[in-house]
Amino acid sequence: MMRTIISALLLLLSFPGWSFSVGTQQETIVDARTQRTLTVRVFYPTHSQLPAQQQAESGVFSGYPAITRAPLAAGRFPLIVFSHGSGGNNASLAWLALPLVAQGAIVIAANHPGSTTGDSRPTTDLTLQIADLSFMITHYLESTPWQQAIDRRKVGAVGHSKGGYSVLALAGGRVSRERLNHYCQTMPQMPDCQFYRRNGVQLENTDNTRLAASYRDPRVKFVVALDPGMSYVLTRSSLEAIHIPLLTIAAGYFIHASGTMNLGVDKLKLPLLTLADAGHFDFLPLCQPAAAGILAEEGEAFICETPRAQREKIHQQTIAAISQFMQRNGFLNAPR
Repeated sequence: MMRTIISALLLLLSFPGWSFSVGTQQETIVDARTQRTLTVRVFYPTHSQLPAQQQAESGVFSGYPAITRAPLAAGRFPLIVFSHGSGGNNASLAWLALPLVAQGAIVIAANHPGSTTGDSRPTTDLTLQIADLSFMITHYLESTPWQQAIDRRKVGAVGHSKGGYSVLALAGGRVSRERLNHYCQTMPQMPDCQFYRRNGVQLENTDNTRLAASYRDPRVKFVVALDPGMSYVLTRSSLEAIHIPLLTIAAGYFIHASGTMNLGVDKLKLPLLTLADAGHFDFLPLCQPAAAGILAEEGEAFICETPRAQREKIHQQTIAAISQFMQRNGFLNAPR
């Protein structure tokens, strides 16, 4: 089965009639309502033949090749908003953005203040990341040249970890203070609960009414959640009310040290693909050779504990599953 998925992906990406080059640019936008400044990375289809430059490379993570400020290809394309997890950034899912853009999609991803690299705080209102995503959709649907290039019938969202919860909220998933309290009281070892207690916050402290509110964005027509956080807290009734195409992809485990513990994604009553050999952090970019040593100094060597070849295979499986999900639901064209 997996050989078939990967073969289909390779066929898709190698088919010249359906392949774009990838352009990229960064810009800053400000949400006047929340007073949040977002640094957005835009990935988009281009026919430019200029050589790609390596972007967003660091000592820990490999970057990605794209053409800086290339001209946007003519046509109308799906818009996909990406959302990273705690401590992530607008390049964390670039490995997924590139093949989707090559198939003809526009992808936008922001650094979420209070939850991004170098600025990840447990005091950050959990709902602000969801608000960022809706604002980004509004901004790019109204901004030149993007408004002319976006197919408004094909707006979707993809998120990992905290970002996975955020995109499920856009689809209509809801949580409650009661469920969150019960979750962290009965399962205090879970990473989302540990995040707050380790940093001196007894529990996520968003206002109860705002926490439990609906953040359904009717413009969002499909959602993919990669090992989403808060899975045990999402209410069953809200998940049963989701009627847009949705795919959840679960990691088989959180990190090796936690054994078989995972985030409970497999308990959700949602369309599910489980990658048994994947850890939670395998949805991050490929790691550099020196990454383990750098991360060990921060006590976070687990982020890059998976061998590079295995993480690359997990990426390929994820790309194939999402591409096929989008094609099946009419959000990406299938190979001719």
